[in-house]
Amino acid sequence: MNILLPLLTGLSILLIFIYFLYSSLILLLPTYENTEKKAEYLEKEDLTYLFLIPCLNEELVIRKTVQSILSLKYENKMIVVIDDDSTDNTVSLVKGLGIPNVRVIERKKPQAQLGKGESLNDAYGKICRAVKRMHVDPNKIILTVIDGDGRPSANFLEEATHCFRDPRIGAAQARVRITNRSKMLPMLQDIEFYSTVAAIQNSREYTESVGLGGNGQFTRLSALQELGKTPWSKCLLEDFDLGLSILLKGWKSKYLGKAIVHQQGLTSIKRFIRQRTRWVQGNIQSMARLREITKSQKLNGTSKLDIYYFLAQPWINLLGSLIMVISWLMIVIFFKAINWQQGIDTSMENSIAMLIIVSLIFGPGFVWCMYYYGQSKREENATSFFRALLAGLCMPIYNLLTIPSIWLAFWKQARRKDGWAKTERIAE
Repeated sequence: MNILLPLLTGLSILLIFIYFLYSSLILLLPTYENTEKKAEYLEKEDLTYLFLIPCLNEELVIRKTVQSILSLKYENKMIVVIDDDSTDNTVSLVKGLGIPNVRVIERKKPQAQLGKGESLNDAYGKICRAVKRMHVDPNKIILTVIDGDGRPSANFLEEATHCFRDPRIGAAQARVRITNRSKMLPMLQDIEFYSTVAAIQNSREYTESVGLGGNGQFTRLSALQELGKTPWSKCLLEDFDLGLSILLKGWKSKYLGKAIVHQQGLTSIKRFIRQRTRWVQGNIQSMARLREITKSQKLNGTSKLDIYYFLAQPWINLLGSLIMVISWLMIVIFFKAINWQQGIDTSMENSIAMLIIVSLIFGPGFVWCMYYYGQSKREENATSFFRALLAGLCMPIYNLLTIPSIWLAFWKQARRKDGWAKTERIAE
C-alpha cells in the first residue's frame, strides 16, 4: 500500500494534468468563425440535397424521420430510403406515404445486411448513374446521411447551404442531440455528443481535421466520386474513414454546430456496450491508414497531429481504463485498511492521495456536465442545475461502462471478428 499509493498518485497527477490541459484548451476555444476570403460561391438555389436513410427494421421511427425531412423549408431535396432486407413493415410504411420525391431502394440477401457502408455504396452507385444520365453537375449534389431515427432541426439545410456554397468544402458534420434524455443513460449520451464531441469538433476546425460521425453527415457528390466506386469502406467506423479519405484528397470538412440532428439514445447497458465495442474496433481498424496519413501532402502538420491523436484513442483509453479500475480498487483498499475504532489516518500523504484519486474519478465528469448545463440552459427544454449535478455524480459510472467495450474491441480485433450490429430503436 505504501509503495503502490505514491505510484498511483504520481500517475494520477500526470493524467489529470494532461486531461484538464486538453479540456481547458478545447473549452476555452471560441466558436470557430471562417475568416478566409472565398474567391468563388455557388448559388444556394443550385444545391440539391439527397437524403440517404439506411434502414433495417425501422418501422417504429421511419415515418417521423421522413416527415421531419419533408418539413424542411428547402425546394431541391429528395429522400432515398435504403432498405437492407427488413423483416418488419419499414418498406410498406414508406411506400404508403405516396410521396413522389421519396424513393425506396430494396436490397436483398445475400447482398443485404453487410453493414451500413455497403448499403450507402449501393445507393451511391445508382445516384452516380442517374446524375450522369441527367447531365447534372455533381458539385451541386449533396448527399446527406440520416439514421432511421434522425430528426433534423428547422435550420438544418440553411446551415448546410451556407457551408456548401464554398466549392472547396467536400464534407460537413451536423451536431447530434439525444431526444429521450429524460432518462439518465440517454442524458449522459447527450452530454457526450452535445458538449464533449461538439467541443472537440470545434477544436478540429482550427486544425482543419473535422471528422464525420454518422448521423447528420453531408458529402459533396464530386468529392465522393474521387474515391472511386465504393467510397464507404468496410471499416466498422465507416463514417470517420470516409471523412479521412475526403481530407486526404485535399477537400475541406466543416462542423455545423448550429445544425442539429436529433436521435434516440440507448437505454440498454448491453446495447450501449455493443455499440461502443463496434466504434472502438472501427477506430483500431483505422490505424491501417497511418502510413497514408503520414505521407499525405494534402494535410498540414496540425491536421496530422490531431488525426494521430484520434487514432491513438483505443490505446490511450485502454491504459486509462486500467488506471480507472486501479483508482477504484485503491479507494476500496484504502477504506478497508482503515481501523475505524482508531479513526481515519488524516496524514498529509493520505489526504492528498485521496483528494487526487477522487478528483481523477469525479473531476472530468463535473467539468463537462457544468459545461453542458451552460450550453443547454438557453434552450426551451433546458436541463436543470440539479440534474446536471446528478449527471456529474453518475459520469464515473458511465465511464466505467466503456471499459468492457474497449477490452471487447481489442479481443474481437485480435480474433478477426468484425460483425456489424444494428442499433435497436424504441417506440416513440
